[in-house]
Amino acid sequence: MNKTPQFEVPLTIQPEHELRFIGPFNRPVVTVMTLKNNAAMTLVFKIKTTAPKRYCVRPNIGKIAPFRTTQVEICLQPFMYDQQEKNKHKFMVQSVLAPQDADLTDLNKLWKELEPDQLMDAKLKCVFEMPAAEANAENNSGGAANAAGGGGSSGVNIPVNLSVADSLKSEPKSIEEQSSNMSDAAEHVESLAAELKEIRDVNNGLRKENLHLKDQIMRYRSTSATKQINESYTPVLAEKQIPVFYIAIAIAAAILGLLLGKFLL
Repeated sequence: MNKTPQFEVPLTIQPEHELRFIGPFNRPVVTVMTLKNNAAMTLVFKIKTTAPKRYCVRPNIGKIAPFRTTQVEICLQPFMYDQQEKNKHKFMVQSVLAPQDADLTDLNKLWKELEPDQLMDAKLKCVFEMPAAEANAENNSGGAANAAGGGGSSGVNIPVNLSVADSLKSEPKSIEEQSSNMSDAAEHVESLAAELKEIRDVNNGLRKENLHLKDQIMRYRSTSATKQINESYTPVLAEKQIPVFYIAIAIAAAILGLLLGKFLL
């Protein structure tokens, strides 16, 4: 019996149907998706999710050269894991073979220009798995809580999940602590701003005092220089007058000597 040849899709995705995230989930968890282009043309892809706030996808849009592969990292953000909660998160990988005349420098623009019927879709669901050791520890803690609840009551077993209860109690505390820390930080910033304003005011006052002192020093220097000029001018006149007085006395003595000489002779 001859088998009919199957049509090879342009895009191959690994894993094919499920994205598995291994806990613990109190920290970011990363899983890798591998995309392979089986065509002889460039393939453009885009990844979407039903919970965009819970995941970080790098890259969420890109292109793959012919017969090449690329890897996409999907990071699940930390959250409070509950085994009883059903996970409905899904991913969808859309792809299309790029036209030969398409501009591949701006993939977002190219994606907007495409028609919906041109796109090929592949859907994957998300699966959360807790490691065996941590799952057993959580089950044991739940069983101990149930036993304690049954011993304290009149034969009625009330299931109590301590981890969930503790988390619910701790969440308001953490929110209160964060709000108190934010208020303390705001008060600290306000106090720093007030201190900075005071320092600026003091600095401006010191600058004004410095300018005032410089002005006083310049005035003092100018007045002292004027006094020195005025005081040095008077002795010069006295020194000039003293020689004239002596010259007049000498001339008078000479005249007197001439007159006496004539009378005596």
